[in-house]
Amino acid sequence: MLKTALVSDRRYMLHVAGRVHPERPERVETMIEMAEGLNRPGLAPLTPREATVAELELCHGAAYVAAVEKTAGMQRFDFDPDTHTSPATWRVATLAAGGALTAIEAVLGGAARNAFAIVRPPGHHAVANRAMGFCFFNNVAIAARALIERHGLKRVLIVDWDVHHGNGTQELFYDSAAVMYMSTHQYPFYPGTGAIDEVGAGAGRGYTVNAPMPATFGDDEYLRIFDSLLIPIARRFNPEFVLVSAGFDCHYRDPLGGMRVTEAGFLAMTRRLKRLAAECCADRMAVVLEGGYDLRALADSGRAVLEELGREADEPVPAPVAGGRAIPIIQRARYFHDRLWRLD
Repeated sequence: MLKTALVSDRRYMLHVAGRVHPERPERVETMIEMAEGLNRPGLAPLTPREATVAELELCHGAAYVAAVEKTAGMQRFDFDPDTHTSPATWRVATLAAGGALTAIEAVLGGAARNAFAIVRPPGHHAVANRAMGFCFFNNVAIAARALIERHGLKRVLIVDWDVHHGNGTQELFYDSAAVMYMSTHQYPFYPGTGAIDEVGAGAGRGYTVNAPMPATFGDDEYLRIFDSLLIPIARRFNPEFVLVSAGFDCHYRDPLGGMRVTEAGFLAMTRRLKRLAAECCADRMAVVLEGGYDLRALADSGRAVLEELGREADEPVPAPVAGGRAIPIIQRARYFHDRLWRLD
């Protein structure tokens, strides 16, 4: 059984985006209660630390970080029509970024083989100088930048299976060959980015891999994309650490998305990434919570991922039995990536 660091804290409930806002405190409460009731050997609970201003500025401009800090104690500030603060938001947002940092530090330090960070608010829409899409600081991007600039890694992989494209993460690393960003997402959909021909620029050309999918795609389509596109490219990239932006809003029960992924699908995607981490980087992998707005689906899917993180990487990885609808997307994406990655 692999040891998994479980980063969580009820202080994440103190950020309140609005009484009827889908990104509500109960999201993290239901995940923590699920984890507390999980009978899985090898879980190592960890309390997250707050990210420092310098750590936030690894990905965000100083003026923007200061603007978020100024909202501390304010009753409400609207960064956009979907992204609102409450008096505790600044502190909770630094704790969310710090939770992702706590997760990678536990893995790098040998306290665990992998990690799951139950954090909020989510992060993958936050760009360098703007909050959007419920996100203030880009938690996973800050962790990736810390791995490179603070810990000396050369190659970090981010896989984002949230139903929404992680425009912030993509933008932050679009011209970088040190961070490969891969996204499966519903398209067209918020925020409108993540087209198949968005592949990176300059030194980063080929290091952004998008698999935009129409609504109603489910487990088989996702897994066929993983097996025929994402995992082959990721193996060529040979990451030294695997980060997952784990949004569970592509679950079939989610009220915001239109996808059909089940708990078995999340388990299967996790198994593939865990196998990749075992092959490339001594199991070093951290999963960080993004979206997911049906509480039952969130808890059940999170449980499937947490349980899979504990299994040895030699578990079989069954191929999808269907998923033919994904083939045109795979073929089109490979057109853009075959030359660099020499896919078979």
